[in-house]
Amino acid sequence: MGKPRLKHYLINDKHEDPGIVIEIDSLGEYLLFDIGNIRKLDRHLIKKINKIFITHTHMDHFIGFDSLLRNKLGKEQTVEVFGISPLADNVYCKLQGYTWNLVEYEPRLVFRLTQYNEGLLETFQYDIKKKFAKDFISEKKAESDIIYENPFYRVRYAVLDHKIPVMGYSFEYKDRLLLKKDKINQLPLKGREIGEFKQFLEDENNIGKEFIIDGKSFRWEQLREQFSYIQKGIKISYITDVVFSQENVEKIINLVKGSDVLYCESVFLSEDKEQASKVYHLTTDQTAFIAKEAEVKKLVVFHFSRRYGNNREKILEEIRQLFPEVE
Repeated sequence: MGKPRLKHYLINDKHEDPGIVIEIDSLGEYLLFDIGNIRKLDRHLIKKINKIFITHTHMDHFIGFDSLLRNKLGKEQTVEVFGISPLADNVYCKLQGYTWNLVEYEPRLVFRLTQYNEGLLETFQYDIKKKFAKDFISEKKAESDIIYENPFYRVRYAVLDHKIPVMGYSFEYKDRLLLKKDKINQLPLKGREIGEFKQFLEDENNIGKEFIIDGKSFRWEQLREQFSYIQKGIKISYITDVVFSQENVEKIINLVKGSDVLYCESVFLSEDKEQASKVYHLTTDQTAFIAKEAEVKKLVVFHFSRRYGNNREKILEEIRQLFPEVE
């Protein structure tokens, strides 16, 4: 069956500020990965963005926070932000760059931030009604590589090296059990009964158990095969601003393995490997190597160095020789 219905795309042209958007209209979920120049995004979309995953706070990955803040004012909303220390301080400094003396008349806007900090996940909150004071909420040990999860998707991370610690991310929309509508309509089930039936089929602990329909017992295995199917999820990964080192490569491959789409920087041509190493970025052949080793289905490259002007085809052609499924 088809993939989940969602949209994902680069925010800017390949030589401009990095960042991607993932839109899941059916869930009312709008995710932003990095927040550089976001002026190309529709303001109505910016108002709907409710989760932001930041790799690090170099200017081209973070300068758009002010634009987002400006568009969020006037709407009651909680925006969840994720990243790596010192992101909590960076966000606080951004928010304190303005005067909030009339906030009693503003709808409540809250930024809830979770950052990775030396093995801990720390959570802070900034509430407009408190003039965006930095309130510590909690901390817990980072026991897995999942920084966010709900019943429909999770976001995993890896801490990578860009001469400072930065985050790589992988968005994973989970496999879903769906009912075959034409078959379900043949059953004498309505409303809540259909929901209970679906819950029964979703739980693999029910293998070997039976479900009663119209006074008759049917085994889980029979019902699951006849009345449901699994919609495979989708994996979208985002990697930018990393040096090509053994440790980075191993971490990236582990994170992005099997991605349907890998968004990955490819800043320099292979002939400029020495410059890439100096500034902790990837070259075309290095990006292609990672995509190939990670067995990703499709590679989307970006963050091209301005030294090549708008000659994107030369960069793409170098990658295409090593990894054909690239755009």
